[in-house]
Parts: sequence; C-alpha cells; structure tokens
Amino acid sequence: MLWVEKYRPKDVSEVVADKETIARVMEWAKKWQKGTWKPLLLAGPPGVGKTSLALALANTMKWEVVEMNASDQRNWEIIDRIVGEGAFNETISDEGEFLASSAGRLKLIILDEVDNIHKKEDVGGESALIRIIKKRPRQPIILTANDPYELSQELRSLCEFIEFRRVSKTQIVKVLQKICIKEGIECEKEVLEKIAENAGGDLRAAINDLQAIAEGKKKVTLEDFVVGKRTQEIDIFKLLQKIFKTNFSAYMDAMSLDEAPEDLIQWIEENLPLEYEGKNLVKGYVALSRADIFLGRVRKRQAYRLWKYATYLMTDGVQKMREEKRTGFTHYKRPQTWQFLFQTKKKREIRERILKKIATYSHLSTTKAKNEMMPVIRFLLQNLEVEKSAKIAAFYEFSKEDLEFLVGEKSKEIAEFIEAKKLHRVDETWITDLAIKEEEEEIERKGEKTLETPKEEKKGKEDEQVKKRRKRKERDDTGKSLTLEDFIS
Repeated sequence: MLWVEKYRPKDVSEVVADKETIARVMEWAKKWQKGTWKPLLLAGPPGVGKTSLALALANTMKWEVVEMNASDQRNWEIIDRIVGEGAFNETISDEGEFLASSAGRLKLIILDEVDNIHKKEDVGGESALIRIIKKRPRQPIILTANDPYELSQELRSLCEFIEFRRVSKTQIVKVLQKICIKEGIECEKEVLEKIAENAGGDLRAAINDLQAIAEGKKKVTLEDFVVGKRTQEIDIFKLLQKIFKTNFSAYMDAMSLDEAPEDLIQWIEENLPLEYEGKNLVKGYVALSRADIFLGRVRKRQAYRLWKYATYLMTDGVQKMREEKRTGFTHYKRPQTWQFLFQTKKKREIRERILKKIATYSHLSTTKAKNEMMPVIRFLLQNLEVEKSAKIAAFYEFSKEDLEFLVGEKSKEIAEFIEAKKLHRVDETWITDLAIKEEEEEIERKGEKTLETPKEEKKGKEDEQVKKRRKRKERDDTGKSLTLEDFIS
C-alpha cells in the first residue's frame, strides 16, 4: 500500500497547513452546516495537501464524499449527471441511513484538478459546472486546482478562494519522522533533510521518495539515499520570486517555463514597480525596453534565435539592476493588459457583429461601415424619436445586446417598441427571384425570334446571360439597396 494513502490525514487537525488556512476551511464548513453557501476553491502547487484537506474535512464533519479526479472524464454530460444530481439531491450513507441536508447531514463533492477540465475530452465541463453553482446546490462542493488562473474569472468569482503555499522543509521532515516511527524504521535525520530538500515543497513526493528507499528496511543511512533529483515544475510566481528576491540566475528557469517571452515580459513589467523604486526602477525598465527591442526583431524577422537574448535581459538583466533586494512577501499580480482584453472581449465581439450587419445591409465594406456609417446610425438612434429609431434598428436586425452597445439606456425603449409593433426586416428574396424569372422569360422569347442564329453563337450568348444572372443574384441576395434617408422618410 502506498504510504501517501496509508498516512493520509484522517482529521483536519492532522493536515500539514498553516493555522489560518485550517481556520478558514472550518469556517466555510460551519456555514454549510447552517445553510447553502459558496463552493470552496483550494489552489496551490501539487503535493501540498489540497485533496487531503478536503477528505479530512469530510471525515471531521461526518459528511459523505463524492470524488471526481483528473483521471475521470469530465465533460458537460458527466458533470451535469454526477455533480448536478449529487449537489441537489439528498444522500444515503454506506449503512443505508438517510442523511437530510436540512439536519446538517451533508455530502461533500470534490472535483480534483479542475484547471485541467479544458482538455478535449472534457469539452463543456466548466460551463456545466458554472450552471450548477449558479443554481445554489444543497450540498457543499470543493474544487482543487494547481493553477487557478487557468479557470475562467466567472468560475473563480463564484467560489470562496483559499491559496496554499508549498510545504516548508522543516514541516516535511517532521512528517517523515512520524512515518519512520510508525513503520519502525531508524532513519538518519540528514537523509530526511535531503529528501525534503529534493522534494521542493511537495510533501506527497517526499513521502513517495521515503517509501522508495526505506520500505522493508530497519535502518536507513545516507548511503541508501539514491533518489534522483526531482525536476521541479517552475511556475511564473516562483520565477518572479527568483528574479526579484534572490541573486541566483533565473535565465534557465525562464527558458524551461511554459510561457512565451512575449507573455513573460508583461508579467515582469506589471510587477517591477512592486519590488523596485527610484533609480532601480528606472534601470529595470531600461533592461525591459532592450528586451522588448529583441522581441520586436523576432516578430519582424521571424528570428527566434533572438529570444534567448530577450529572455536574458528581462530576467538576469532586470535582476542585476537593483542595488539591494526587498525582503518580505509580495503579492504578484497578473498583467492588467490581459484583464483589460478579457473584459473587453465581449464588447469587441458585439461591435464586430454590428459592423457586419451594417456593411451587409448598406452594401459597404467593413471599413466604410466602421468609419462612416456606424457613427451616423448611432447618432440617429440616440436622437430620433423612438418610432424612427426602432425602424432603423429593425432594418439592420439589431438585437437587444447590439442596441445596448450603441445607445445604452434608450435600447430598452427601442427594443420594447420593436417587439410591440412586431417590426422586422422585410424578406426581399422574392423580388430578386421574380426579376430573374422575368429575365429568363425575356431571354426565351428573344431566342424564339432568332432561330436562324448559329448554334455556337447562340450558346455563347446564353452562357453570357447565365453568368450575368448569377452575378446579379449574388449581388441581390445581400438585400435591397436602400439608404437610411429613403427608409425613415
């Protein structure tokens, strides 16, 4: 049996975590005992005890458990069936006892590693999860994630958020010592310290390493320590700490980071003012500006060999610019540019949709629709009386969302008028079809009168007429060409 399972905490008091984290989790659980509350999102690196804390909490609170981990398929159908049904229905214990949520007899639903729910086989899983949470389920839900920023802002905002830090070397050594005592193994402290150091804050990895070298033995010495050095997964926050808080080179870490240099430079630029000030800040920005020059050359010339110079300047270059390092904890922030783009993405999509409608129905290019027509239409919608504004909106088939983007508060009034009067754009395809039919009849009549025309010449003329008709139909399919002046007069 794996020792990580054998010695998994059975009670919250046994979990290796700081007191504040334990207190917040217990407070969250007590809120659920009183009534429905938000789900809990536990975030942090692998092996720091997120899942162990969730399971220990369920054991402490005498709750039943439904668990879905990363190895399970979690598309929208499965999330909806398992999580949805589990979150809204009452439960029965393993002994057959009915557990009523109204009496505090709850069922804890644990979704492990939800930041991996975007995989191809998990399509639609996050959307289904958001829908379930918005319905305020009866049963508590705990989500765990290694990188919470892989989740959408909407999902994060619906949860109570607790972030875990890596387990310290001292804490890991204490846990390993307890396991050795219970297993009856005499292990030199130096070995345990090396295991803890090698684990890099991953308690689960440390326990696995201890089992690998100590299982079946009565005594373990430094000679038995043959564990290969673990490749620690570097994340952006650890890299920023290395750049700003230490004098060790961060270049190789940056090169192995799963982050493009164009993104990395934005992270460093955003957090530079939190660590540097005065002359150090100016020098730091000089190093970043030179890194940006190299990135510009990469974009222009496709010379990706220049990435290494840009990466060196934005990491070690920035690091060498400071005269002294600032101690203490710094809460690093995501680039505001990304947040701005995320927030404005929907507005940009609406704007593009409006421009497409204006271009199509006004027979203009998108550029002309943007620069010439859209300002005019917005002005007319805002300043004309509701009836005429509604006719314009119906002509361009603007939705409520489109109108809200264009005129704000007046959109409600216009939309209500359109709905009340049942205004809509006239389907003009019958006009085009009738014109084509008349033209075909005319061609047939002319054909009867010119029977003496040579067959090849006649065929050539007919082919030319067919091409003309096809072009005219393609042009007319976009709708009848009407100016706004004609339409609202």
